[in-house]
Amino acid sequence: MYLFIANILLLFFGIGALVTLYLNKNSQVDRAKERWLKLGVYFLVLALVFSSIYFGQIKLLAICIGTVGLYEIFKAQLFSRPPVLFCCFVLLIYLSILFAFVKFSHQIPTAHICFVYFTVVTFDGFSQLSGQLFGKRKLIPKISPNKTFEGLIGGMILTISASLFLIHYTHLSMEQTIYTAVFICISALIGDLLASWYKRRCQIKDYSRLIPGHGGILDRFDSFIFSGAMYWLVY
Repeated sequence: MYLFIANILLLFFGIGALVTLYLNKNSQVDRAKERWLKLGVYFLVLALVFSSIYFGQIKLLAICIGTVGLYEIFKAQLFSRPPVLFCCFVLLIYLSILFAFVKFSHQIPTAHICFVYFTVVTFDGFSQLSGQLFGKRKLIPKISPNKTFEGLIGGMILTISASLFLIHYTHLSMEQTIYTAVFICISALIGDLLASWYKRRCQIKDYSRLIPGHGGILDRFDSFIFSGAMYWLVY
């Protein structure tokens, strides 16, 4: 299963590299370097997560991600100094989601954890590529100005199509695979929007600079955390 997923992801990254080349043709040097850095670091992040799943250390990784995410939330709160009641509400919601995510990493079968992360990664990547190539109509500009309807639709169509290749490993029917992929895509979008909303609320651009080219641990793993938590709740 891991080799199969690795081959698919390498194909997807090849597509991403070609699209990046196309987008960089008329871009400034700094912008082009930023795109390549983001793509390269994203590849390393994927390798880390799938290695953790393969070697049975995904629970440890989930705890580490959640702990650093908690630090980033505290840091954002110190920067903006929101009302105490709001801080408590955000922390309660985050800790609840984190609890469910850690349970997901520990109690869900490995094949399903791979399926969830593969779906999140595919949706995230193809939504971004579809939006960059065809995006015109903004989805929720006040929260996430880069997301478009075209990116959302393109990402969901390609993700659902890609998820069907994993039916043999998840032992789900075609209908179950499609419904599950749609559910994960919607959960990933909600998780991303919640993290973006909190950044806007705290008036910060990035949660941290821990991941070069990305907006921090929460910015990179928000979709996976929320999707994993929701998957555990309904599994």
